[in-house]
Amino acid sequence: MYMAPPFLAYYAADKSDASLLSQVVQLCNQYRQVLRANITGPSEGTWEHIIGPQSQDTGLWSTGNGWAAAGMARVLAVVMKSPIAAKQTWRYKAQGQLRNYIREIIDGAMASPQSNDLLRNYLNDVTDGHGFGETSGTSLLAAVTYRMAVLYPEVFGSSYIQWADAVRTTLGNGHHISSNGTVYPAVNPLNWYDTKPYTAGSPEGNNFVVLMYAAWRDCVQAGICSR
Repeated sequence: MYMAPPFLAYYAADKSDASLLSQVVQLCNQYRQVLRANITGPSEGTWEHIIGPQSQDTGLWSTGNGWAAAGMARVLAVVMKSPIAAKQTWRYKAQGQLRNYIREIIDGAMASPQSNDLLRNYLNDVTDGHGFGETSGTSLLAAVTYRMAVLYPEVFGSSYIQWADAVRTTLGNGHHISSNGTVYPAVNPLNWYDTKPYTAGSPEGNNFVVLMYAAWRDCVQAGICSR
């Protein structure tokens, strides 16, 4: 969701291919049809990790939900901003769909039980080792929240910004970033089944924190977020 759909959306915009861009939106729809978890209550609206037959994992992996939301946010920005989409009759419907899909994920994450003010590696897992609080999915979903606050301030208002700000405050409290810049605890980037919080340095986890701060900076510059 984070790799292929945004690339195809950018390619469609670059090549002025409105049909391809429409297909990318449909691809996001189809991902959601397969992966959205059939649950109610906390974590409702979030996505399962992998639907088989290979490597099936129906857990609500926080980082996977971050990947999905962030990928759809990039596609949404292309649909909203690219000249090729401006005259397409399907544009507004597509924008509404993608906005709502992203909001479902963020709402589900915000409602999920936390551990030490962080989202859990598996969002609704409070019974075994997979539910430890971790920085990767938490920071990426906060980054998406800031981006959506700029794209749709009337939808992603103060409660969303406050949640993202709380994540940023937690990550900046002196207990999650080492003197050499390593962010911890993260999920093991090579084994999401690992029940031990990863402290050796996750490249993607560190990157997600940079994305969060960049998104917050842009939100501040847009006059929506505060310093």
